[in-house]
Amino acid sequence: MVKRLVKKVMDKVINTDDNKKLDIHKSRLERAKTAWNNEQSRMKEDQKYYDGSREVTPSYNSTKPSTKLTNNVRNIVYELVESQVDTAIPSPKIKPIHEEDSDLATMIENLLRNEVVKLHCSVLNDINERNTPVLGGDFAFIEWDKSAGYHCNLGDIAISERSPLQVVPQPGMTDIDKMDYIFITSHVTKKYVKKHYGIDVSEAQDDDPESDNGDTENYSNDLVTVNTEYYKNDSGGIGIFAWCDVYILFDMENYQKRQKEVCVKCGTVKTADVCPVCGSKKFKKVSDDYEEMADVIKQYDGTVIGDTQDVENPQIDENGQPVMDKSGQPVTVITHEKKKIPYYVPDVYPIVLRKNVSRAKYFLGYSDVEVIKDQQETIKKLGNKINEKLLKGGSYVTLPKGVGIKTTDEELKIIRLDNPSQKSLIDVLNVQPDISKDESMLEQNYSWAKSTLGITDSFQGKYDASATSGTAKQYAINQAAGRLESKRVLKNEYWSRIYEIMFKFMLSYADQPIPLVNEGTDGSLEFGHFNRYDFLKIDANGEFYWDDEFIFDVDPTSAIMSNREAMWNANDLKLQSGAFGQLGDLQTALLYWTLQEKHSYPNAGEIKKMIEARIQEQQAQTAQMGATNEVSDMPVGSADIVQ
Repeated sequence: MVKRLVKKVMDKVINTDDNKKLDIHKSRLERAKTAWNNEQSRMKEDQKYYDGSREVTPSYNSTKPSTKLTNNVRNIVYELVESQVDTAIPSPKIKPIHEEDSDLATMIENLLRNEVVKLHCSVLNDINERNTPVLGGDFAFIEWDKSAGYHCNLGDIAISERSPLQVVPQPGMTDIDKMDYIFITSHVTKKYVKKHYGIDVSEAQDDDPESDNGDTENYSNDLVTVNTEYYKNDSGGIGIFAWCDVYILFDMENYQKRQKEVCVKCGTVKTADVCPVCGSKKFKKVSDDYEEMADVIKQYDGTVIGDTQDVENPQIDENGQPVMDKSGQPVTVITHEKKKIPYYVPDVYPIVLRKNVSRAKYFLGYSDVEVIKDQQETIKKLGNKINEKLLKGGSYVTLPKGVGIKTTDEELKIIRLDNPSQKSLIDVLNVQPDISKDESMLEQNYSWAKSTLGITDSFQGKYDASATSGTAKQYAINQAAGRLESKRVLKNEYWSRIYEIMFKFMLSYADQPIPLVNEGTDGSLEFGHFNRYDFLKIDANGEFYWDDEFIFDVDPTSAIMSNREAMWNANDLKLQSGAFGQLGDLQTALLYWTLQEKHSYPNAGEIKKMIEARIQEQQAQTAQMGATNEVSDMPVGSADIVQ
């Protein structure tokens, strides 16, 4: 009975401490939401424009709410956003800081290229391409998934999109890396929380049903909002605190560090449910800073790192005192201890922001919707006005008084007149309104919107009367691309940051070598592995450290490299210009079809083999003719000697 009372008191104390901690994080989130509320309202409004909202905003100085709906919407926001969509993902380009790390840089590039395909990053990019110009930015969330990976390795990178409506930054801060904390809110099912965190939240109430997109009509009681805070701890590491309603789901001060379970009493690492040293059944999680080398490490370049080291320790007697020799010096013994390697810790926020267009003192970038909102509103009003004019117009029939006409679908209709003079009173009046000025104003606003965003007809692939030649058309496209260059630069910066974090997570958690495949210069497949121990170095003091000194960038030519049809056409132009050699020569054809095979041109491999067979036949014929000519040039009687 006493033990039960003590347990209840202890549980109450623990719950009180947890409640205090929960209240601190909740109040911090509420303050951040209050500061972020205006930006979230702006994003929800901009999203409505992209979705084709029919609401017509009153005049600029009006205080009345929007009540009028238009019947005809030309959604220029959607059209101009979709015109800018770029499906290409820039390829990683890694530069080594040290000359001897060139092979390691190539290994990182191969790893990241494999991960982009394996993780289906094209889906992430597709969402980014729309959210970024509409909302002003978008986010990628990177984590380590222990349940992923191939059969031969445990764990892999997991990457997903987070809408700006889900992210709440620290008030007053615009750079994620400099923030003390940042929040992510997301709607998940109660079953997901139970499976992912191991906590039953079936009785939880959702405290923020509008945190994602404000869709409360289709909201389900099976959903709850999980609030996750990432923060910097006192040592500069990244901590995490997650909760749902009144339930604490996750609390770890340095979650990117390795963790191990040890006995509460003696500190022995857990190997079973009961401590083998003291018999305790209570364990706790602590940071695991070092790993012991299990075996000799052989790196990619042949360097071998041993797993043991000789350590000289003083010999101790039964009483714990050092043993002395005859001269009074302590007796030492040499022991072989396994070397300890410090685990690599990323210490980076797992959130990467992609901005649309930078703006000073703001967390997100400029939204394209904001700068063409006036034109969209005007076009909606003009479209509705044109629609009403056309529908109210029509044809009117004048008839003598008392004379009727059948309004059936019969082709021959009869009108009965009292006298011939009534025939002259029958007439048809066509009333057609003049909408030319309305259409002109509508097109003018559309042109203003395109000009604001730097989009031309050539950029959209439309007919452009100003471009009278192919060169002029390409020049117009390049000019439009120049106007949009800042967006492209920010996209490249976004992906280079993602690549850097992915590599750091691999360096930290990929315990087994990861299989890689790469396409060689001749189009053949080259196989290899990414092994994090290849990045293990020893400094001048004999201490281990992990080599992460690389510059992460992207290849600006990766867009055309990923466009196979563009590469096929480029090879055709090079062939015609004579860059591969003389036209009609088999060696020229062999070089051309080798490149086409590399870029996956249909049946290029079979054509290449046929050309190679022809070249071999020619070489054989040439050799045979050379031998025949050599025999014919010999003096009489010398043929017998040759035979």
